Amino acid sequence: MASLVNLFVALVLLRASKHYHSITLEANAQHLMTDVWTSAGVLVGVGAVALTDWERLDPIVAFVVAGNIIWSGVRIVRKSVLGLMDTALPIEEQNTIRRVLEPYIQSGVQCHALRTRQSGARRFVSFHVLVPGIWTVRRGHRLLENIEADIRHAIPSVTVLTHLESLNDPASWEDMSLDRTETPPIESPAKHRRQPSDGDAIPPTK
Repeated sequence: MASLVNLFVALVLLRASKHYHSITLEANAQHLMTDVWTSAGVLVGVGAVALTDWERLDPIVAFVVAGNIIWSGVRIVRKSVLGLMDTALPIEEQNTIRRVLEPYIQSGVQCHALRTRQSGARRFVSFHVLVPGIWTVRRGHRLLENIEADIRHAIPSVTVLTHLESLNDPASWEDMSLDRTETPPIESPAKHRRQPSDGDAIPPTK
């Protein structure tokens, strides 16, 4: 009866861990599952020995149960380490992002410099969106809002960071790698303003 209760609670925790993407809930669920498998191994081992009178079956079943416990522990530790190392999102979720972007790309928009990482239950996605240079800032911003909303709908617990660039600017194509290549500095509009001379009148102060 205790094993059945542990099995029920473990299944509930596993479902919750997938919903909330929580490694802690998953570890707790696996902990309870190892208790369930241990109890099942004891019953199977004792029952097999009672039926066959072959006492070696008991330690064989014990080794199988111990192997399952070790594998579960290694898997949980590996997931925890990957979360601490800020690794990229799984390939399946990266492909999901690309499928979301595909309709926009077919409409003439370009996307590059896609980078993803995961920290605990939170996912982070960043990329650049290149639009025609004649677009207004408002139109480009609306496009980014739509793209980010589609990605948030497709992947839970994700923070999307986008960067708007012009298709017509060569500098837009020089930041695809992790380390951006050197580009000539863009002059500020303030440098083209006429500097006041000695003959200019000084505006009054209040």
